[in-house]
Amino acid sequence: SSVRESPASPAAPLAGPRRHRGRARLCRGRRGRRWRSVACSCVRGRAMNGVASPENADPRDPRNRFSDDSFDGVNIQPRDKDSQKYKAVQDKDGGWYAQGVRLQTDKISLVNRRLQSIEPQEAEVQTMSASELLGGEPEVDEAALLDFLRTVLPAVEHELGVAWNSMPAFDAYEPLWDDAGETCELTQQVWKEGLVDLQVCSIAWNITGAMLAASFGRLNTLGWCDASAPVCLWNVFRPQLNPGEPDLVIEINGFVMCLAFHPTQPGLLAGGTYNGELMIWNTASGDLDPLVASSSIDDYFHREAIQAVQWIPADLSGGADAYLLATVSGDGKVLIWDARENDLSYPSRGFMLMSSGSKKRVLGGRSLTFSPLDPWLFVVGCETGVVIRGFRPPPGASLGKPSGQYLWKPSAIALLDQLTANSVRLQLQHHVEAYCRTAGVKEVTAEVVFQSKPDPATLFPEPRRTDLEPHHAPVSVASFSPFHRKLLMTGSVDGSLKLFDVLQQRAVMTFFPPTKHLSTCAVSTASWSCSRPCVFAVAMEMGGVYIYDLMQSRQEPVLELPLTVSGSQKVTSLQFNPKMLRLLSVGDENGRVRVFRLPFKLSEPQKTEVAFLGQLMGNSKADKAEK
Repeated sequence: SSVRESPASPAAPLAGPRRHRGRARLCRGRRGRRWRSVACSCVRGRAMNGVASPENADPRDPRNRFSDDSFDGVNIQPRDKDSQKYKAVQDKDGGWYAQGVRLQTDKISLVNRRLQSIEPQEAEVQTMSASELLGGEPEVDEAALLDFLRTVLPAVEHELGVAWNSMPAFDAYEPLWDDAGETCELTQQVWKEGLVDLQVCSIAWNITGAMLAASFGRLNTLGWCDASAPVCLWNVFRPQLNPGEPDLVIEINGFVMCLAFHPTQPGLLAGGTYNGELMIWNTASGDLDPLVASSSIDDYFHREAIQAVQWIPADLSGGADAYLLATVSGDGKVLIWDARENDLSYPSRGFMLMSSGSKKRVLGGRSLTFSPLDPWLFVVGCETGVVIRGFRPPPGASLGKPSGQYLWKPSAIALLDQLTANSVRLQLQHHVEAYCRTAGVKEVTAEVVFQSKPDPATLFPEPRRTDLEPHHAPVSVASFSPFHRKLLMTGSVDGSLKLFDVLQQRAVMTFFPPTKHLSTCAVSTASWSCSRPCVFAVAMEMGGVYIYDLMQSRQEPVLELPLTVSGSQKVTSLQFNPKMLRLLSVGDENGRVRVFRLPFKLSEPQKTEVAFLGQLMGNSKADKAEK
């Protein structure tokens, strides 16, 4: 609405029109709501300070230019005249009445659009083939090409040799890495809520370096085991990680002494229990019970705690499934299992550990390692301190089926083929066939061979062996270097750590990690670095984890992990991460698993490190020969 201006007096010139806003009142009733216009009262020109007389009226006063007036209100019509103006609404009493529809503007919406974006595209530059360019298939003179290659081959080999032996252009170049930290810090700590008085028995990283597995138990258990402890897995790099709640918990009847992930399948985990059972779990299956296979307890299997388990190549094909499992126990057996064929129903091969003296006695195994570069070579550390270097014959041609009235299956023939002596082979064959005649069995399988109860010394002969320089106490750890096929590390309860060239009986180097008292000097575990050939870590049973770098010092450790600020110092297991090379995980007696990030210099490979290690082993052997 507006205010109309009164006619101006001739003596009062107009300064221009002035408008006022009208008012409209919204009235709501049972019949809806409607607009009622209210007249606007303009400013009273002559009643502000009383009525002014025409004689003394100031023509410049704006109050003299307006007069009172009233008029009808103005209705604002909607833009869309055909839209519905009322709607039927039912009240609480059940009556219907018309309610006006509120007219509103459209909702403002926001849309994000990329204004500056780059979308790469690929385009062929040379779209014509060789035949199209030449107008036909190219003609190649194979004889001329071969003569040319024979002519230039000596010169090319000479230049390659000169380039290899010459000083590279960037040999002295050392990049300045942004994350080249020089401190050791704790990055993660995980545990299982609710576990009381349980230690970490073993830890393992899978091949991707993302999943961490830990087994819990009581390492001081003697005799019958009445405790049960789980195997727990964490994805320690998950953003919403709850340190006290594992991603997967595997309940075990008893507890697991050792763990090992499959070398190529990240979800496949093997473990050896205190009761002597070997188990395989598929942790990536998502099942409530991820158990894939399990061995039994028998005179021909392990009857004591499995101390070590390791995946080994079945042959040199390098296939993803071409792996076997090797275990060692305190009962003196080294057993090799093939889960691909029999689901751990029986071992496919085995060896008995016997003393080398005139009086043969069983040697209990404490540690086991197979060379990653020579899968037929293995080393066993015994409870008496003896270090045995053994060989397992590679799979060869079968000698064929035994002749006779019984049908020998391939699984049974494989057990015969592992016996190298013909007399022993015939002895086992006659024993099994005698059992088949008594039991009425016509087909001989591997199960039948074990059911016949042959002499364990016949079925599991001694390996071809050589004894290395022994320790004075049980050998708690034995580990081949992943970079050098002949380099072996052994640690013992006597407090010493030895490096061997497995072709030599005497140790190349001997270390004695720091300890406060001689009575607390036992080595609990040790591990090679996955990135540095000269770096390894040693854990002491009564406290302390020490990192050695042979390029910096041949006697003293270069770093001690800061265990005191984050938990217990008594470490029971440790392992380097195979992918994130700066990470080292340790498990302690309080049931905690901690992950440390090592300094950059202890994880970045050096250019001449492998050559330095070979030279170091050669110099050490020369020094011992002079002595």
